[in-house]
Amino acid sequence: MSKEMENNSCEEERKAHSMMLYIPLGEGRSSFNLENAVCNHGFFMMAPNVWIPSTKTLQRPLRLADDSTSILTSISHPRNENSIHVLLHHTEYVSPKDQQVILDQVARMLRLSDRDEKDVKHFHQLQPKAKNMCLGRIFRSPSIFEDMVKSILLCNCTWRRTLDMAQALCELQFELKGQKRGRMTSRSTNRSKTKMSVNEELEYYSLGNFPNSMELNVLDEETLRSHCNLGYRAKIIIELARSIQNGEVQLNKFEKALPLDAKSMPKIYKMLNKKKGFGPFACANVLMCIGYYERIPTDTETFRHIKEIHGRNKVTDKDVKEIYNKYAPFQCMAYWLELCEYYQLKFGKLSELHRSKYHTITGSYKLCTSIPK
Repeated sequence: MSKEMENNSCEEERKAHSMMLYIPLGEGRSSFNLENAVCNHGFFMMAPNVWIPSTKTLQRPLRLADDSTSILTSISHPRNENSIHVLLHHTEYVSPKDQQVILDQVARMLRLSDRDEKDVKHFHQLQPKAKNMCLGRIFRSPSIFEDMVKSILLCNCTWRRTLDMAQALCELQFELKGQKRGRMTSRSTNRSKTKMSVNEELEYYSLGNFPNSMELNVLDEETLRSHCNLGYRAKIIIELARSIQNGEVQLNKFEKALPLDAKSMPKIYKMLNKKKGFGPFACANVLMCIGYYERIPTDTETFRHIKEIHGRNKVTDKDVKEIYNKYAPFQCMAYWLELCEYYQLKFGKLSELHRSKYHTITGSYKLCTSIPK
């Protein structure tokens, strides 16, 4: 049997043991591009998210309604289709309730709500280039808890370590469910980039899910720290998980109760800032994930970028505001669009970058060899 016939056979077998869901794009069809909606923020490179360049597919586990069970999911947008395709692997049926929960998570990641569409159109009026490039949706996680934890993982460390910590947390979640998986090594991430068979692709790209507050609540700080090399972040993450589980913090209300306007956002920032570990950078990053774009998450990478691109010698928060305030209330969108353009000029299209090179995506990284496309 030829390799092509073998792959076709595997594809047919996979579809026979899977279920397809759909999300109509409606009015958002003209402004939506899956590749651009996913590959625009470091979160898409962090486990358990896996972008598959050859098929322009996002793959990761998503949770069912019980908030405990996860199912491997592939998200794609076939050419000329008016809807997002959500393929559920290794199952031929999930309940209507579970289907809706899955679709809600996909819609959150890709920012497919009416509010998001309104923001995209408004931003395109301020930045016509973004409209021409179908940009304006900053990728986020399926839950605000995952966004919050990943925002903590971004703080005070190298990008490589951030990626490693996210992967370690997903591996820990897999083990907590009573399963075993070998760690993805540098050798495995440097495998041949020739096209894999469907079965190989599924095995290679699947990971445990990102742990939720319920799963982390049963762990102690030292276990989390040592297993995932989190350092001081272990205590912050455990305390956040416990505050959610005991009802002190109610994330759904936190994300949805207040209108996203200039008056309510300072209140949310203040609420976030009271949580240990949530300084200005982490708070601004979480606010961006919620849908508030006025505060730019500024760190050393931001200052480096402004020095290099905008020619400022000594960069302060005042400079950041001066450069991006003309895009209010979408300063963060404008900044990320500019930063992504810079990265793609330096490294090539982020959506085509091999995962073994993800750790290089910082402005300070010095290119010594060519980057696989």
